[in-house]
Amino acid sequence: MKRFDIHAHMGKTSSGEAIGVEQLISDMDKYGILKTGISSLSGIDNREQNDLVYDSYLKYPDRIIPYAFINPKSKDAIKELDLCLGERGFLGVKFHPWKHGYFADNTPQIDEILTHIEKYGVHIQVYPGTSPLCTPYVWIRYAKKHPNLRFVFTHTGCREFGYSVIKAVQDVKNIWLETSVIYESDVLKQMKDCVGADRIVFGTDWPYKPVQCEIEKIYHMGFDEEELEKVFYKNAESLWIPRKGGDE
Repeated sequence: MKRFDIHAHMGKTSSGEAIGVEQLISDMDKYGILKTGISSLSGIDNREQNDLVYDSYLKYPDRIIPYAFINPKSKDAIKELDLCLGERGFLGVKFHPWKHGYFADNTPQIDEILTHIEKYGVHIQVYPGTSPLCTPYVWIRYAKKHPNLRFVFTHTGCREFGYSVIKAVQDVKNIWLETSVIYESDVLKQMKDCVGADRIVFGTDWPYKPVQCEIEKIYHMGFDEEELEKVFYKNAESLWIPRKGGDE
């Protein structure tokens, strides 16, 4: 079965180890992953991180899906979006309040930036867990305020918020849940029961998590073959297609 990884990274790990695109491609081949969406979170300079992603994409345009890493408090945020989403053709935007040091509920620039992203129709990924800066509930409010945008909650709220996030987004149809980091079978079951295969996407959080574990757990969630196809690649494929003006 095809596998598309909607959530991986480039640059340096938290321990400072440099991770290159050749290592990523090698692991993709090893684990049967055809395409991977990447952002680089290893620094605070948006341009430097996004250049790294773009260079990786240029080397492997058929394997790499590039995402822009955006700090909404940066004075150049809109300019960086236009470069990445317009000129360079990136297919997603990553927000990580913990890495950039802001509270999403106290950063009014986010609304303007989300409205700007709507012009390009790409999906948005947010990190909703671990740090007090990353509580997921403000992003649920943003998703409701911007119903034409599609949001992916990476790690489904992480270990801190998994159960509550799943319940909170159950009826918020423009939020998808990504599977990496969640290893509790009860949380995975609740994810399947509450939002279903149509709104669950496979991700690895490479290079931080063991890829084989991230793959194997999907097979233990009780999906049938058609549902597995949605989770492993069809949902990612759909999210990577820009959707403007509320088009279905």
